[in-house]
This record gives sequence, C-alpha cells and structure tokens, in this order.
Amino acid sequence: MSVTKSVTSKRSGDRACAPRRRSPRNSCCIHLDQPPDRPDPAIYSQYERLSIGLEASWNSPDITTNHWKPWRLMQEPEVVVRNISSTASAVGVQVLIKIAPFGIGLAKTAISAQVVNLAPGEVKKLLFALPQSVLTGDPHVGVFVEIAHSVDKNAANNRGDQVIAGVYTSEAGRNLTFAFPVRNDDPTARTLTFSTLGNDLGAGISPAAHAFSPFEQIQATLTVQVPGSLHGTPANHLVREVTVVARDGAGRVVGGITFIVRIDE
Repeated sequence: MSVTKSVTSKRSGDRACAPRRRSPRNSCCIHLDQPPDRPDPAIYSQYERLSIGLEASWNSPDITTNHWKPWRLMQEPEVVVRNISSTASAVGVQVLIKIAPFGIGLAKTAISAQVVNLAPGEVKKLLFALPQSVLTGDPHVGVFVEIAHSVDKNAANNRGDQVIAGVYTSEAGRNLTFAFPVRNDDPTARTLTFSTLGNDLGAGISPAAHAFSPFEQIQATLTVQVPGSLHGTPANHLVREVTVVARDGAGRVVGGITFIVRIDE
C-alpha cells in the first residue's frame, strides 16, 4: 500500500509542477492591431509609373535643370521632394544627386547630397550647386536623384531622373534627327529594346533593339516629324514631347530620355 501511495503522490506532483498553458491574454508577446505608421518620402519616379502602367516622361516635373534660349544648365538645379504620408514625419531623409553625360546607361557621378526633414504632407524644393567643370561643359546632361530613409513605406518612388534635350522649330525645323548614346551599364551581355511612348509627332527610334556586349556603347537615332497641323507663335508656342524608353530582356526599364519640341511658328 505504501508503494502504491508513493507512486500516486509522485504522479500528482508531476502534474502539479508541469508548466501550465498560458492564456494568449497573458502572453509577453506584443500584438499590434495596426502596423507602425511610416513616412513615404518620394519624388516623381519614371520607374514606378511605368511599372504600374502609367505614362512617364524623363522631363521630370520634380527636377529642373535647364534654361531655354539659349539652352544652358542652371547653376543650381532644383529638386522637389515630398512626404506622401499625411500622418508620419520623415526625419533624416537623404537626397543624393548624380550626373551623367546625356544618354541612357552612361556612367553616373555623385556630386552632392542633403539631409532633410519632412513633416506629414510636406513638399520641399532643394537646390544643388553644379561643379564649374559641369557648367562649362555640354549643357545636355542627365541628372539623377535618389532618396533614402530607414523606415520608408514605399521605396519604389525614391528614384527620379531628368534627361532632356529641347529645340524650337523656328530654329531646328520640323523634320528633326537627334542622335544620342546608349550604353549597356551591366557587366553581362544583354539585349535592350527601345520604344517611343505615345506622341503625335511621328517619332521613330533606330535601332529598335540591340544585342549589347558588356559595357558596350552605341549611338541611337530619334527622328521626329512635326505635322503641319500643329502651329504656334513665338509668344504662344506649343510644347510636344517624345520619350524614348530602354528595357532589358525581362521588360525592366533601364532608362530613358525625353526630347522636347517647342513649336513656335
């Protein structure tokens, strides 16, 4: 009897000492009903727009680089950044600017960076001084802006470009040919395809595709024919754009340029 009683007591003790299942209400884990509120610093991004089926222009509304008549670079290009979030502040947003010769895929050089704070919904205009060596060189350049923030809600809208060239029809005529360089900036061979986005200028691009070796560079040619139905005046000119987009074999956007035509006759 004593042996039986001892075993029974031991089993009872095991049950008493066994860890009890804890109620989720008493759990030490933190359960959030809503995800953390995060800011969304952004700039007009051609890459984001094209990825969701929207039209895009490499004449960015958020990056201003050139004066007209004569065509020349601004000493301090203007860059607009914004916080799309209406509730979360963006503290310590890094805005980096790079430049490259005019074209697609050419090597970029970082020239300046600023750190800014953006309140919910705030829009800021930043100025970036260009080096004298750039200001005295070819006024046709590419300007590339990259935004970085540690808790950014949407990184897809952090990259925006301004790669433009422009003419007046009174000076350049209505049958226009514009050559520009395209470089494969990838260390592997790949085929890039070129297309023009919707326009009413009878634009064409040659070649339509090219099989590039690593870092190969070619000249592409854009032809534009301004129709006789489009007329403007020096005081009230019409503005038309032709945008060329380069994509890789998977359909990813590699880069682009926008050719601006001011019809002033």
